[in-house]
Amino acid sequence: MLLNQFSVPNSVRHARKRVGRGMGSGLGKTCGRGHKGQTSRTGGKIRPGFEGGQMPLQRRLPKFGFTSRIARETTCLPLSALSRLTAGDVSLADLMDARLVRKNQKRARIFLSGVIDTAYHLKGVHATKGARDAIIAAGGSVA
Repeated sequence: MLLNQFSVPNSVRHARKRVGRGMGSGLGKTCGRGHKGQTSRTGGKIRPGFEGGQMPLQRRLPKFGFTSRIARETTCLPLSALSRLTAGDVSLADLMDARLVRKNQKRARIFLSGVIDTAYHLKGVHATKGARDAIIAAGGSVA
């Protein structure tokens, strides 16, 4: 069976409302809109979130938070994650190849967590002050 051979059973489809067709239909005269008021009028819509003049919920709740665009594009890595790489130059592309950083990230930052013994030379990768000291102590450098 193919997708174009499927059909929706008639029991699933609801008949559309036929309003204004006499009192016997159940939707005659006022057509299900009730008597008077804003919603009974033509074009009488109430915008989403409107609570009849009461302060709306979205304005009653406090505003909070801010997400930096730079923080969304940055991956933080512990210093011990560098042990997956061979010693030498380390760039953002090398971190992506080792699957330490996702492809959509534009920055990487190394923070001090763990110990390294080999010398790594970071190029185009940020490092915190503690991580920078640890890399330099192991014989590496941060450009």
